Amino acid sequence: MGTVVRNAEDKVHKERKTNLLVLVRDFLAEEGYLETLKSFEAETRLPSECTLCDNVDLGTVVEDFEAYYFTRFKKYPKITKKISSKNDYTELKGKEKRRHLPIVKQKSEPSGLCVEKTVGVDFLKVAAVGAKEDHLKPQLNDQKLWKGLGTFVGYSEEWRTFADLIGKEVIDRNLNVKWSDVVGLESAKQHLRESIVYPMKYPDLFRGITSPWKGLLLYGPSGTGKTLLAKAVATECSTTFFNISASSLVSKWRGESEKLVRVMFELARHQAPSTIFIDELDALASKRDCPTEHEASRRLKSEFLVQLDGLLESSDQIFLLTTSNLPWDLDPAILRRLEKRIFVDLPDLSARKSLFASFLPVTINRYLKTDMDFVKLAEESDGYSGADIKLVCKEALMTAMRSIIPLLEKNDPYGKVQCKVINSEHVLDALEIIKPVAGDSVKFKMWPN
Repeated sequence: MGTVVRNAEDKVHKERKTNLLVLVRDFLAEEGYLETLKSFEAETRLPSECTLCDNVDLGTVVEDFEAYYFTRFKKYPKITKKISSKNDYTELKGKEKRRHLPIVKQKSEPSGLCVEKTVGVDFLKVAAVGAKEDHLKPQLNDQKLWKGLGTFVGYSEEWRTFADLIGKEVIDRNLNVKWSDVVGLESAKQHLRESIVYPMKYPDLFRGITSPWKGLLLYGPSGTGKTLLAKAVATECSTTFFNISASSLVSKWRGESEKLVRVMFELARHQAPSTIFIDELDALASKRDCPTEHEASRRLKSEFLVQLDGLLESSDQIFLLTTSNLPWDLDPAILRRLEKRIFVDLPDLSARKSLFASFLPVTINRYLKTDMDFVKLAEESDGYSGADIKLVCKEALMTAMRSIIPLLEKNDPYGKVQCKVINSEHVLDALEIIKPVAGDSVKFKMWPN
């Protein structure tokens, strides 16, 4: 009976210790202590399947403990205390460790651990004998690039409030859009690599007059893939990606919009290397010669210009990526600071063929198959953008599905529904229904001449 109770107590103690370690691991990740986190994971060997439940973190546990302590003793607990020196702290922790550690007799056989001195680095690496060391290697693709604000010195509570608002716009998940997913647009992809990817990969090549462009403008007709290029940047480039919209920087309170702009750039420097992406820039940075423009809009643009000047003159790895369907409406001062302007044109014949092949594979599902002449479809879709072609393919597929859905609604067994083959004629009919909304690209080609 005593053994059963002791085993139950040991199990509870082990679970409590695991919970504590997971709480600490989550706290280090949230605060951005990535180097400490890697060492912590290497030493604790926590299983990767262990994670915190919803609405549970170290801060919540401490708050609940303080509330319980105050309810019981009518005062808040004193968790930390001052010590005279670091030596006292080391001696104190050493005594506490010796007090809690059990005495274990030495055994002749090896324990399964070896201590190995790492060449060129002044620390000891602990590794299991015969075990793989892949878990010690940092998984950069899976780690969050966000650095906690705890490492930022000198911020006020107001700054922290604005930083939290901007931090919500940071993309910390994998958008799963690769360069290969962007059909065509080779020139735009090459310029983005030269501005963001290569300077981080080959920093010695991008110095002085060959320093990378800090401000980029993607302009062209709507639906040509400008936002998709930005998603590819967020996926492929190891930078902190700020996805900023007009609503992120506009506030109804006087002076707060300018502060948000300033905090955004300060936060980008703190999180460097970072990329600030502003979609539809013309909504924020239109020309200032309009007599009906509000004073708050002028102040916002002035602060934006000041921060852009600081960005262009600094050596920080911060990149501003913007898009616009109306580049001629942008303020000239903003355009001057956007060093590289990349025209994203409508897809050519080869790109349209690839788009149709991508949207209309041989097998759509168990009831729909395709038999297409992609060359003919590409020739008939001149003037269509990538988004327009996607809508055309969707319309053709939905038209075919309308003959299948009534059979399913009659509760007929799935096996009795025959597979329908969609050919080029169905897509040509959809081209008659869906007209291009991108418009002519001649005006974009003539701008800014």
